[in-house]
Amino acid sequence: MRKLLPGLFCCVLLLSACGGSGGSAPATAAGNCSVTGQNAQILGIMQSWYYWYQYLPGNISPAAYSDTTSFLDALLYKPLDRFSFITTQAANTAFYGAGQYLGIGIGEEVVNGDQLQLTQVYPGSPAATAGMARGDFILSINARAVATLIADGQLASAFGPAQPGVQVNLQFQPPGGSARTVTLIKTVVTQPNVSLVQTFNAGGRTVGYFFFQNFITPSFDELNQAFAQLRSAGANELIIDERYNGGGLLSVAQYLGSLIVGNSDAGQVFARLNYNNQHTGQDQTLAFDNVSGALNLNRVVIITTSATASASELLINALKPYIDVVTVGSTTFGKPVGENGFDFCGNVLYPMTFKMTNAAGYGDYFSGFAPTCPALDDLNQPLGSSNETSLATALYYLTNGNCGPAAAFAARALARAAALQPASQRYGWHNLVNAY
Repeated sequence: MRKLLPGLFCCVLLLSACGGSGGSAPATAAGNCSVTGQNAQILGIMQSWYYWYQYLPGNISPAAYSDTTSFLDALLYKPLDRFSFITTQAANTAFYGAGQYLGIGIGEEVVNGDQLQLTQVYPGSPAATAGMARGDFILSINARAVATLIADGQLASAFGPAQPGVQVNLQFQPPGGSARTVTLIKTVVTQPNVSLVQTFNAGGRTVGYFFFQNFITPSFDELNQAFAQLRSAGANELIIDERYNGGGLLSVAQYLGSLIVGNSDAGQVFARLNYNNQHTGQDQTLAFDNVSGALNLNRVVIITTSATASASELLINALKPYIDVVTVGSTTFGKPVGENGFDFCGNVLYPMTFKMTNAAGYGDYFSGFAPTCPALDDLNQPLGSSNETSLATALYYLTNGNCGPAAAFAARALARAAALQPASQRYGWHNLVNAY
């Protein structure tokens, strides 16, 4: 049996899920949970709800595929769809309800084409307990060299299954330090959603800053607390650090946008969601809310990377018709589409089901948003430090009204880094923000 999950989603983070808006789903092969039966259910959903359903292969047999993942991959409209996926209902509920997943508690990215460097270590996780930190290099995973895993396209599977008790043997090295070997045991890891809330002075202005990880249910309360703290500090400028934010609930993006612009724009169009021509009755218009505690800003700075996706990009696009949006960092991922979630046989299928546009009708950013000010993600500095290159560039812009002399260097360095990125890390939203 499958059903359409409630809520509006437009992104995924970790190896969990995200989905879309309400409505009822058509009946297909309900109750048949053999692999062929599951593939038949997937095909029925895609034929009805998939945004690019007209490009589905004409002669494809659910019985010809031995697993659901490869079958879904065969259905996708590859010129644009790097996003549709399947997850488990348990992982989906844990992540969107509490920001939790099974792992060791690290975020990472491939650098220089053949190295793996930590972007984050989550508080209280096995990795944090072992003394790992942002900027550390992982040299080997379960006795296999990282460079070999990257070259063979096996990095994503090297950490083992997302199951409690799984052991992961890592050799890691802090920058300028000695290599260490640790054995970590996978457990439930909870990600902070809104953190590092602080203020800076820039050109006589009080600049609020917070690091934003996920658009999920707990984010509502955490955003309220962050904005209350910034209002109390007298913040009249805002930097939101979305550099690793792969998205989540559209309702959180809508709420955050409302906290930024204030009630003068309440009721105005935040975004429009457009479904395929078989489900135009599902089309929706989201509006800015009338919220208490807004900062009422006419400008916002958002720090981005190629891992900034979906709801994070929607926030940028939705605000542009109303206020000045300055982006600092590197080009975002490019995901102007969202998804509905369909339960089947203990799993959830998230096909892309709608496209998102702003009040001006713009939504063609499949190549992402290029930064106003190019800046590097300085992994040798802690997040939230005014010495970290991206945050320093944002503060420079707010002080001087321009990107500063470092922007041209950053643009060249980012182009070189993109050229070195292995192909296995370029394709697909899920490869960009891996948390293990």
